[in-house]
Amino acid sequence: MKNYIYLDKGYHENLSEKLFNEIKKNSGIIINLDEEGGVDFANKNALKARYTKSLFEHVDFTFFWGSVQYELAKDKIITDSKTMITGHPRFELLKPQYRYLFNDSANKINRKFGDFILINTNMSFGNNIRGDDFVISNYGHRFKEIKQIIAFDKKKLKAYRSMILDISLKTKKTIVIRPHPEEDRSFYHELINNNNNIHLINEGSVISWILASNIMIHPDCTTAIESLFIGRKPISFLPRNFDEALVANLPLKGSLIFNNKDKLIDFINSDSINNENNDVFKYKFLEESFSFSKDTINIIVEQISRIAKNVNNKNLYSLKLSNRIHFLLKTIQSVIMPDDKLIKSKLADFSKKRVEKYHKNIISNELHFKNILYKKITNKLFYFFKGKQF
Repeated sequence: MKNYIYLDKGYHENLSEKLFNEIKKNSGIIINLDEEGGVDFANKNALKARYTKSLFEHVDFTFFWGSVQYELAKDKIITDSKTMITGHPRFELLKPQYRYLFNDSANKINRKFGDFILINTNMSFGNNIRGDDFVISNYGHRFKEIKQIIAFDKKKLKAYRSMILDISLKTKKTIVIRPHPEEDRSFYHELINNNNNIHLINEGSVISWILASNIMIHPDCTTAIESLFIGRKPISFLPRNFDEALVANLPLKGSLIFNNKDKLIDFINSDSINNENNDVFKYKFLEESFSFSKDTINIIVEQISRIAKNVNNKNLYSLKLSNRIHFLLKTIQSVIMPDDKLIKSKLADFSKKRVEKYHKNIISNELHFKNILYKKITNKLFYFFKGKQF
């Protein structure tokens, strides 16, 4: 392809440059909209590594999640007019006008589980599906304290196993565990094998599960931010005397924090949590780091549309016979040689069936999308377009 817009989901040193250079050779325009642009450790090292001078030397435009990220990167920005603070669409989809995307699934979950406690874990450094050596080699250059992070994750795992067992025994409530996609699920098998009221589930959008749950518990996870966006007060449980340098601080700012499992269980039994009066506008950091009040999706679409006017490409999509054969072989390869556990876990819900479900839901709720069609190219690649089938 030539003369196109490439939407970049996150910069990685010594990897992104190669891709960016290939795009530029084909007259592509690079727009950065980072998928990990908000939650970070206190030192902000992960964000600093994603917003480097090299990024701004290569990309044509950058969307920031909030003013905090912009301020962190502003001394590396080459041309300020090629940046904009917008927020990220994944969070705007949690606002009331888009709740229809998740309501049907949430209702089905409620019918199956009733009132339940949702536990979202994020111990992917200490319980990674590929093991500790992979974590060190893959993340060590981004986090100098990677070994301490791994050790703390393992400490969190032990604390959560103990906490989940006690909640199961002392509350008799239904518990649903949703591990991070990179976690090794086998760690939790002992819990679900010996307790009928504990379930281990990764299917569907976590948003539907948050909506359906009575209480949501996490260590220091982005799901706490998502919970706040939909008006639900999350609970954080962490080991006592934890090192604040080893946790993501933003998810804790809007959470009720417990370090004692007995006090947490007393709180659960008291039914004290009230999600009806959780006013998201009182959390200043939601605006500073996530641009809560902005019309994110429309702002981004309008800006990309302005940039697209400079793209000289009348035929935005075409596949030669050789391309079609290539993609067919890729599909066959994916059947004969399945993805490794990590990729399989991350893409578990990305299927034609789920794409079709969301597509039907959107065009039935928003009539201006009724002419938007889609075509499957490979198992994990879909093309959306306006008008008649090609």
